[in-house]
Amino acid sequence: MTQIVHPVAVRPRRSPYVAAAGFFLLLVLAGVLGLLPKLRHREDLRAEAVAAGGPPVVLAARLVGGERSSRIELPASIQAFAQTTIFARTSGYIKRRYVDIGDHVSKGQLLAEIEDPQTAQSLLQAKATLAQTRAQMLQAQANAELSGVTNQRWQSLQKAGVVAQQDADQKRAQSSADAAAVAAARANIAANEANVASLAEQASFSRVTAPFAGIILSRAIDTGSLISVGSQNSVQQMFTLAQSDTVRVFANVPQEDTVGVRQGQTAQVAIRELGGQVYSGTIARTSQSLDPGTRTLLVEVDLKNDGRILPGMYATVRLDLPLSATAPVMLPANALVIRSAGPQAVVIDKDNVAHFRSLVLGRDIGSATEILRGVQAGDLVVLSPGDAVVDGGKVEPEIQKAASQ
Repeated sequence: MTQIVHPVAVRPRRSPYVAAAGFFLLLVLAGVLGLLPKLRHREDLRAEAVAAGGPPVVLAARLVGGERSSRIELPASIQAFAQTTIFARTSGYIKRRYVDIGDHVSKGQLLAEIEDPQTAQSLLQAKATLAQTRAQMLQAQANAELSGVTNQRWQSLQKAGVVAQQDADQKRAQSSADAAAVAAARANIAANEANVASLAEQASFSRVTAPFAGIILSRAIDTGSLISVGSQNSVQQMFTLAQSDTVRVFANVPQEDTVGVRQGQTAQVAIRELGGQVYSGTIARTSQSLDPGTRTLLVEVDLKNDGRILPGMYATVRLDLPLSATAPVMLPANALVIRSAGPQAVVIDKDNVAHFRSLVLGRDIGSATEILRGVQAGDLVVLSPGDAVVDGGKVEPEIQKAASQ
């Protein structure tokens, strides 16, 4: 039996080197450009969207322009115009305390008395020593006067040849010594007077007075309390005094708003706890430099206190700055995407294709953020974009009302 052999078609073989070189070239290009992981992730997301029945449905809002008004509102803190802690400057017991927390005092008013018998006795002794040196000076002056007259007489007798030159020289030396004793007595008197003045000043510290008019914020002593100046373990603080008829309001202005801030500028201060009452003040001074940690300018607004403003309160400072050339775009807070590339927003074009755009942020007003560059009024942006929204992918927008300023 004869076996029939059918001919087999022979396909032309491609060179394995050419195929390998092409594949290697593609891998190198994909690795250099870093596109393979991104493309694979994008295709996976698109495949999931198609499998779910089409492009992902996203909430979107049409952006609106903000107002050109440059009014800014800043959190602020209120402090007393002047505040100091009063310390004891002499040791002893509190003889009497005259004021308490919340009392209004005037400048120079007596706040407390310290009983300091040691300083008082030292002052009496110094005064007695001063009186003694003054008496000694009177005696020295009398001796110097007698020595001077005696010296003149002996010098006349010596010229007449009645007395010896040696005796005349002794009288002259005695006169000079008595004059020097007078000068020494005067020096002793000056030293003792300085000692009396020092002890008198020390004794005056027993009367503690107010350095300026204000309110007693705190006290740390009572009648009978022991004050020991220089002791590490004793509490030296006596009172805390604050002057609050005028208060200082401190606020930090961001760097982008510092150009229009100047000394003497009007500022409005609102305090929520006072029923939203707005006080008008002026910028008294600024730090003239930015804090390197926060990039903000410290400003101080001085306010007349009507008696309702308490130091330590929080407030809101409103400043009117020069109008900007263009109005900012208001981006809803839930449309802002923070990534390693910086702040971004997802913009939907007319073909419903999503694009990630980098942004330059302005002020954050809570519900929205001012955008200086990156988007325009009228752009359609995705709200709360999820992982299904990819750059260049189609979406199905469901337009919501945009957040406004």
